[in-house]
Amino acid sequence: SLGFRLSLLCGAASGSLSTLVTFPFDTVRRRMQIQNLHIDEKNRLNGFQQINVLLRNEGVGGLYRGLPPELLKVIPMVGTMFTVYEFLKQQLNIKSQR
Repeated sequence: SLGFRLSLLCGAASGSLSTLVTFPFDTVRRRMQIQNLHIDEKNRLNGFQQINVLLRNEGVGGLYRGLPPELLKVIPMVGTMFTVYEFLKQQLNIKSQR
């Protein structure tokens, strides 16, 4: 058993890491969705064009705009999920198959 603190820490770390890896893709996806509302179809940018324009205009930081609120959501959520999973696994006497 990992224990309460380690489960919480592992969940928080895994949630943070997955967010850091996937967040740029979410940023591009959101921008593409927004352009569908405001830009004619013939003038819309595809994903690669979106990334190029974003990097040119805003730099790498533009890919991570909005990251702090996302981390404030993800860290407690995934940390709690890991902790509850480990707690219930222990309470239900479920053994890991290793």
